[in-house]
Amino acid sequence: MHEGLIIAASGGIKQQVKMDVLANNMANLNNAGFKSDGVVFREIFPPFDKNSSVETRENALVSPNDSSETVAYVAVDSIYTDHSQGIFQKTDNPLDLALEGDGFFEVDTPQGLRYTRNGNFRLDTEQHVVTQDGNFVLNSNQKKIKIQDSRGMIAVGPEGKISIGDGFENQDAGQIRLVKFEDNKALAKEGNGLYKIMDNEVEPLLADNLRITQGALERSNVNSVEEMTNMITAIRAFEAYQKIIQTLDDADDKAVNSIGRIV
Repeated sequence: MHEGLIIAASGGIKQQVKMDVLANNMANLNNAGFKSDGVVFREIFPPFDKNSSVETRENALVSPNDSSETVAYVAVDSIYTDHSQGIFQKTDNPLDLALEGDGFFEVDTPQGLRYTRNGNFRLDTEQHVVTQDGNFVLNSNQKKIKIQDSRGMIAVGPEGKISIGDGFENQDAGQIRLVKFEDNKALAKEGNGLYKIMDNEVEPLLADNLRITQGALERSNVNSVEEMTNMITAIRAFEAYQKIIQTLDDADDKAVNSIGRIV
């Protein structure tokens, strides 16, 4: 098989990966606290390093011994998450909390501790503060937060302190646990706005400069116009690789059926 076909197919596959990432960003455009993802490409030259990442090794569609060292393949170097701040949307729901700054809410799930920017909370049947999926929001002691008197007005301060009452005699209901990480690359998305720690040696730190705005939600930081532009670019790149494959296939067809014909 012509190696040019494999190189073009390799590039086309990576554009498909980019399209999948962009499509996921657009699908989560209206999800509170969602952070967009991006793809970084790079060139790799055969023979391929056996210690390279899985994505890199998958570019070795032919044996290194059969591949020219003068050609370049396309590799996915990394898929990263943009943790920049999203804009706030006012809801006036007392259990809608938006985070300003670098950090996360800590929640308890059936799979263990997880972290989220989605502050769209509610009360369960036992008056615990939970996410929309029923995961428990934790306090500063990593315990469940329970609202004893749901008839009173729920107030959440900028630093996460919860109080219940009418403004004159408020009852303390705990402190929401807010955490951050030295490097957010230690986190991986798990779906439903949750992040998990990839390295067991990484520990969350208490967020000292994180602020809460009650009655609002942080919208996703996805820029729809930019994402649509990137989609168009990816589609055009994929079509270019398709044309290269078609051109090389036509050339091979002529070489086999016309040039080599004996009259």
